[in-house]
Amino acid sequence: MNIDWQIKIKELQCKVSDRLKNKRFRRIKAAMEVMSENRTGLLSALGRKTLRELDKKSRAAVILQYKLLSDLLKENKDTEYGRKYGFADIHTAEDYKAKVPFSVYDDYAPYIEEMMEGKQNLLTARPPVHFATSTGSVGAPKYIPVTREELHKYIRYSAEVAFGVADEYFRNTTGRAVPAGPGLNAVEYRVAKTDSGVNRSSISSALLASMREFVPYMLTAPWELISSEKQMDMRYLKCRLALEKEDLTFMGAAFLTGLVDLMDYIRDNYEMLCKDIYYGRINKKVNVPEDIRASLGKQLAPNPRRAKQLMREFREGFDTPIVPRIWPRMTWVAGIGTGGFFPYGKRMRKYCGKSVVFNNLCYAASESFIAVARHMEDDSFVLIPDGGFYEFIPVRAADDTKTLGIEELEVGEDYEIVVTNLSGFYRYRLQDVVRVTGYYNETPMIKFLYRKNQLLSIAGEKTNEEALRWAVDNFSGQTGLDISDYSIYADPDATPCRYTVIMEPARIVEADELPRFRALMEQLLMQANPIYGDLVRNGSLGELELVFVQQQTYRLYRDMMIMKGASPNQLKPVRVIDTEFKKRFFLGLREK
Repeated sequence: MNIDWQIKIKELQCKVSDRLKNKRFRRIKAAMEVMSENRTGLLSALGRKTLRELDKKSRAAVILQYKLLSDLLKENKDTEYGRKYGFADIHTAEDYKAKVPFSVYDDYAPYIEEMMEGKQNLLTARPPVHFATSTGSVGAPKYIPVTREELHKYIRYSAEVAFGVADEYFRNTTGRAVPAGPGLNAVEYRVAKTDSGVNRSSISSALLASMREFVPYMLTAPWELISSEKQMDMRYLKCRLALEKEDLTFMGAAFLTGLVDLMDYIRDNYEMLCKDIYYGRINKKVNVPEDIRASLGKQLAPNPRRAKQLMREFREGFDTPIVPRIWPRMTWVAGIGTGGFFPYGKRMRKYCGKSVVFNNLCYAASESFIAVARHMEDDSFVLIPDGGFYEFIPVRAADDTKTLGIEELEVGEDYEIVVTNLSGFYRYRLQDVVRVTGYYNETPMIKFLYRKNQLLSIAGEKTNEEALRWAVDNFSGQTGLDISDYSIYADPDATPCRYTVIMEPARIVEADELPRFRALMEQLLMQANPIYGDLVRNGSLGELELVFVQQQTYRLYRDMMIMKGASPNQLKPVRVIDTEFKKRFFLGLREK
């Protein structure tokens, strides 16, 4: 079937009301289902092929690691960076570690500035085809050069592998392929250009662009909407178009924050959404450019039956999982919900219930795609043996300059990870700490724990994100109070210095509950970090302050960051209040 005929079928399908039951409509609908299945099947087949290759590579991971390092050094020996550190004279991994120092982003910033103007052969012999923008955890945006090889790795191990893993799961559990059908996508496409004409955007936008041919047949939002640079209420539009469809089978996002925001929007605005579906309209009070409104309006028709069906389910409430009630064919969700995104994973599972399985996708950064979830429901990730050269610094080691290779790691130990990627970053300290949870053949399986640059240590207590996450999770479990999100602030102005834990609860906390909740949270944080407990007991640190902020505070913060130009695909949870602006924002929205 050629592309013109596929487009014509799509146009016809959009014009036919769900109420029509004639033969022509049924033929169009059947053709669309075949086209959707073909694309689902294609992605699944590509993913299965990549998984087979990963399995094969995992059996020779050690050899592949050192071969990759050797190849990168040879290929880039005549670059400016390669000449500076004598790549031509490096023949072993030990030579590499001795001659090439650890690096951070600032070491590359001057080179990257020239690369964005078009200069080549600075960090890598291969020119960048993209610059990934990264907000990082703190500070100004970074621009990460991405070569074609690096971008190809992201493409293969993200969407393709996600469908491959899902397909493998459903074949093993049901005997059938992953269900075909449209999906709700939370990723947005925002791209700018460098002075030399190279795309710069979040890496998620680049991945979505690579999937453009699949968008009309697999996602509820059309490409014209996803790719529009105009300001509009994307939450409304994505929810409006997704609710119109009854046959959604999956949902996808870079981080589960995106999907939780959409589900929260549906919960808070379902009456408006149902009315708009009933009348076949785009709400006039919602910010939507007129050309987008007109284009989408041509594709919509009044749908009273679907609107009434949705309204019945919404009026029954959200105490039981809403997703399988409004989308009965929904079977799986893809998005990172581990580590700092754990609260959003819990909230998304509450919306979905037990009938929907989750794929945690990957452990990755703008600087490198490092590891991938090999199975559904995995919270550990298999390191990609030829995706980069990786070194590991034991957290418990006194000397943080000595690194280990993948063959030297111990299960259960924590390590800072050091990356040499395919795009010209050498011995780059991501500041991420991971735990080795096992081995997949010769390849370590890892779990993200925390970022070193977000570790709090007012008096030498070294409280990290993992300890805070454990304390908040247990607090929620023991109190029955759902926590939408949370942060921590080291208050240097209190006497003595103290921690302030900020939580957004799912309900209003009464004043008489505060003393008990504060005492419990402090007890749990002491348990998570015994050194912190000792310092509080001996008076070196003051007693914990517990602050509950108004509902939707964290979503408001994300909206504000997006308005200021941050990519919605890359907004990470605010775990540490590390700027005066964040302090004023979050503490200014405390419940009175």
